[in-house]
Amino acid sequence: MNELHHTIPSNAEVETACNLQDIPKLEEWPTISGEGEYNHMEFMKTIDIFKEYFNIPDENISARLHFLFTKSEDKWYYKMRQHHVKHSWGWWKEQIIPKLANESLRFKMKNSFEEAIFSIERDSPMSWFLKKKDR
Repeated sequence: MNELHHTIPSNAEVETACNLQDIPKLEEWPTISGEGEYNHMEFMKTIDIFKEYFNIPDENISARLHFLFTKSEDKWYYKMRQHHVKHSWGWWKEQIIPKLANESLRFKMKNSFEEAIFSIERDSPMSWFLKKKDR
């Protein structure tokens, strides 16, 4: 007679399984498109908070990355993924920083900041305020 042997999961395994069920839905995760205004540091900090709070293993974060890079950034991600298959979230962060914190982004952010300063010659107070409110 064949007996099935069931193992009782440890408390750590049960806790991890519960936390993984509580992970925010994919649409609640930040994305990076490479277009418009975005903050790659905020992107990484949010994922770090999710990792810490929900005890998310690196492989679960890495598995979600292909959903989080969109538009022009997904091409970069897929190219990187071809050559670097299984890496930790920490490794991916090290790749994201030089990719997204380049000179053109700094230039774009500087210009955006300069445009954000109110100028009586250039802006009407109401339109400037509404533009800032929507950011």
